[in-house]
Amino acid sequence: MANEQASEQSEAAMPDWSAYRGVLIVVEQRDGAAKKVSWQLLGEGKKLAAKLDAPLMALVIGEDVAHLAEEAVYYGADRVFLCEGPELRTYRTRPYSRVCLKLIEEAKPEIVLFGATATGRDLAGAIATHLPTGLTADT
Repeated sequence: MANEQASEQSEAAMPDWSAYRGVLIVVEQRDGAAKKVSWQLLGEGKKLAAKLDAPLMALVIGEDVAHLAEEAVYYGADRVFLCEGPELRTYRTRPYSRVCLKLIEEAKPEIVLFGATATGRDLAGAIATHLPTGLTADT
């Protein structure tokens, strides 16, 4: 009886992942120029999205970076989310992670990829602490 209750509680605590679909790439930029790793990730993300028969999405964060959203389409993104503002000009963990978490909540990607850079590792780690899922680094 106790095992049955524990199992039911654990299942109730698990999120419903059925609405999550697609691959999201977080485009990393500095001073309005994308890091090459972002476009490499879009290439790998395209392969994953094709295997999953799901959309490939990209998130561009910064100030005056709309041109990077256009580039993301050029590199294969089916859909691009752009979040601009003066407070996003320079990378800072808290504002960037808030943007990412809000988008993940709304767009519901099943996979999110970050570059294996200092910024990507910092941002992925900060986001993973708020999501009921795992983080695999440097794969």
